[in-house]
Amino acid sequence: MSMLRRFVRTLKECCSLQDGDTVLVCCSGGIDSMVLLHLMNKASSLLGLGLGVIHVDHGIRGTASKKDAIFVAGVCRDMQIPFYGYELHMEHTQENLEEHARILRYDAVMKCKNGHGFDYAATGHTMDDQAETLIYRIIRGSGIRGLAGMRHINTHGLIRPMLGLERDEITRYAAANDIGFVNDSTNNDTTLARNFIRHKILPLMKRINPETIGALSRLSDIARGEGEVLEAMASSLREQSILLDWNLIRAYRAGDLISAHEAVAKRTIISILTEMLGEPRGIDAIQVQGVFDVLMARKRAHTVKRRVRAVLDGKAMVFMDAGKETRFDMQIQGPGIFRIQGLDQAVKIDFTQTDRVTLRLRSLNNGDRVEGKKAVKILSDKGVMNSQRRFWPILLSGDEIISIPGIIDTDRLIAVHTEFPYHE
Repeated sequence: MSMLRRFVRTLKECCSLQDGDTVLVCCSGGIDSMVLLHLMNKASSLLGLGLGVIHVDHGIRGTASKKDAIFVAGVCRDMQIPFYGYELHMEHTQENLEEHARILRYDAVMKCKNGHGFDYAATGHTMDDQAETLIYRIIRGSGIRGLAGMRHINTHGLIRPMLGLERDEITRYAAANDIGFVNDSTNNDTTLARNFIRHKILPLMKRINPETIGALSRLSDIARGEGEVLEAMASSLREQSILLDWNLIRAYRAGDLISAHEAVAKRTIISILTEMLGEPRGIDAIQVQGVFDVLMARKRAHTVKRRVRAVLDGKAMVFMDAGKETRFDMQIQGPGIFRIQGLDQAVKIDFTQTDRVTLRLRSLNNGDRVEGKKAVKILSDKGVMNSQRRFWPILLSGDEIISIPGIIDTDRLIAVHTEFPYHE
């Protein structure tokens, strides 16, 4: 089967493209991305696709990178494809250069894709890139989730239609079709991890197995399949064990998590942390083990990236925002239903409206008292978990606390009455 036919089948079956879709092609000017552009241009006439091209200049190589942009723009002009150029103005001396460049490049691609109304953005990642990704993640101690590698399509509409093609095939295709391309000198810089893997580690692995690239691709497929089964089990466990979900604080029955297989429990932990931290690429295995140790009562607490704290609270495994500041503080001008930002919960407040009344709703602070009693003690007496108390709202008139919504209302002058959490 020709490369074009395989490519078109991948677009339809693995990337879910349909006739009439629009695709933003990510093109650096290197051989992989130029072959991607050539194949996408051929496929566009077969599938009725609309195309655009984005080139991102990181600014690391000065005039050389500007020449790359000019080259890609010229090819697009000849193909009559819209061209979008972005400049990032990065410094070569920047720490963690590869990762920082990836994040900024991805942001630029998504901004262009969404801003110009493209359905998808396509990158030129190959089977060799997949192999390099797996080796890097193995070195870092990744689990099955990491070994699944890159997918043909992600939830943001990024597609990788060349994942099934090896770089040797791409090189031959470029030569056979007289496809021009540029060479990025930074690709030879072995102080960068991915280049070191490409130029030093992979050649050694190929001495043992000349088909290393294909073998690692199969490992990725196996890990992805097994990972999907594990993910489904973790999702089920998470649903059956949940006690509380206030966005900034989430609690699960510890007994349910403990009784599950360790792998399922850890995948559940990964799922929760990934969501709370906004880290779609996953969580470091050491951090996951730290949280698991809390679940098994081997340690009191564990904080992940200084942002999410995991603790055992009675029979509940709690994940909560690790910040110590006031989480919300809002003015209440009149009776009504108020959604608390961050908690994703609502409170209903009724009181006798007067011109002089302006109330405040904020999160509980240590030392808060209601009619001389500690607010945390009042919540404790009502069975509210220790971890949950500092996320509970309190209502003030001036500096005086007049209500712990849903627990106690004290101000009789304006006949305050509250319901929390309020569900319409």
